Amino acid sequence: MNINLERIEQQLQNLFEEKLISIFLGRNSQTRLIDALISSMKDNIRQNEGDAITAPDRFLIYISPRDYNEWVTHQDILDDLAESLHRIGHEEGLHFIKPPSIVPIEKPTMLNNQYKIDSEHSNAFSKLEDTAGMAQPEMKDALEDLPKNAYFVINGAKNVILNQPVIDIGRHSNNDLVLDDPHISRHHAQLRAFKQQFIIFDVGSTGGIFINGKRLSQATLQAGDVIRMGITTLIYIQDTTSAHPTTAIPADYTDQ
Repeated sequence: MNINLERIEQQLQNLFEEKLISIFLGRNSQTRLIDALISSMKDNIRQNEGDAITAPDRFLIYISPRDYNEWVTHQDILDDLAESLHRIGHEEGLHFIKPPSIVPIEKPTMLNNQYKIDSEHSNAFSKLEDTAGMAQPEMKDALEDLPKNAYFVINGAKNVILNQPVIDIGRHSNNDLVLDDPHISRHHAQLRAFKQQFIIFDVGSTGGIFINGKRLSQATLQAGDVIRMGITTLIYIQDTTSAHPTTAIPADYTDQ
């Protein structure tokens, strides 16, 4: 493996040494957080055919319920750390399936002022082909999967037409649908068209996705579904193609 993880770690420490002091980790723990992050990444790096090296893109920080609110208060720093990891890792030759996210998760068995980091590769979309780099006939098929006349009504005031087979949603400006809500993660959710319906996925957000009042990790949307991310409400509208209710998978972020 030719990736220089020590150089990635050193660059992150240089960038975030002072910022991480503000996260209640205690003396000298700010450097250990990056150590643990890189160590977990190293343990889960995959070398694919053709020598492509893929790093995990979802980092889960398990913490005690008592410490959770303080970590979430500093989610902006964790988002900046994830973005820098993406940029520096790419410069060093790493490939990420999706932009990395760092997610604090409550775990009752964790002791106060302690944490544990696990990492994983995105695989939520393994059953749906990526539309990136599609040939023209493939893109045509993907567009035919689009629901008819689908759009979001955002906070009851703005309509956004959903006319792409893959739509990234979040606070960062590089998303297809940018939501100006500080409670929404930079990369929060993704829509994928499949058989004339949209499937929505949580892509490692902090606050989660609530559909019709229930927190879910993914769901096949039906006309009239009410989706909440942060303090933003989106009502999903489309020409009805199915009489079935929302098909959903409950989110479970604590039983790890």
